[in-house]
Amino acid sequence: MAMATTSTSNTETTKVKLKLMIDKRANKVLFAEAEKDFVDILFNVLYMPLGSVARLVTDAGLGGCTGSQLYRSLENLPEDYLIHHQTKVELLKPLLKWGKASLLLQPQACPRPVPVERKLYNCGNNHRCVTNEVNTRCPQCSSSQCYEVQQSIVSDIEGGVVKKSFACIITNDLSITPASMISATGLLQGKIEDIGALEERVVDVGPDEVVELLNASMQTNEALTSVFLPQKE
Repeated sequence: MAMATTSTSNTETTKVKLKLMIDKRANKVLFAEAEKDFVDILFNVLYMPLGSVARLVTDAGLGGCTGSQLYRSLENLPEDYLIHHQTKVELLKPLLKWGKASLLLQPQACPRPVPVERKLYNCGNNHRCVTNEVNTRCPQCSSSQCYEVQQSIVSDIEGGVVKKSFACIITNDLSITPASMISATGLLQGKIEDIGALEERVVDVGPDEVVELLNASMQTNEALTSVFLPQKE
């Protein structure tokens, strides 16, 4: 199963390649196959305040009343009507780091645990017994354990939300489930009669597409179809 991968062009614009399974006759995305990179992008949105969401979709010329009307209303409201000027800034741009370019970055809102280095000591005879209290007597030779043990600490902490090994199926309404042959086959059962109408298509997902997905997710249950398939007249 070919999954999403991250690539970088000469213009240093990061793109994620997403594999879609399409019903050509219905002009509809049945599901997508993805890995950590794309899933982290979707979950990254959950960190965003609504004000940042509204600003992104409005700046892109998208959005329903939350962006085009509610957001613009506060933006255009004279300061004389506000109790505190800072309130307007906090609502319109609650976190300045949430620009369009940051949508493809790993989520940073949750603090990551940092490994704590503890010094260990052994005796001059290099017995395998170690202690974290200097000058403790070695249980094998009774000499003082005062020699610091050199340690190699390797951090296995991953960035983002899901693990590197995570592969998933994403349905048209952005429901995410761990990938398996059963889940993919089950999504096709009862939804398509002609296997010949199936098409696999790989699409590039950049900041623009993420904003469109964000906007579509608030307006339809067919977000993948809305963004990646042109609508028939």
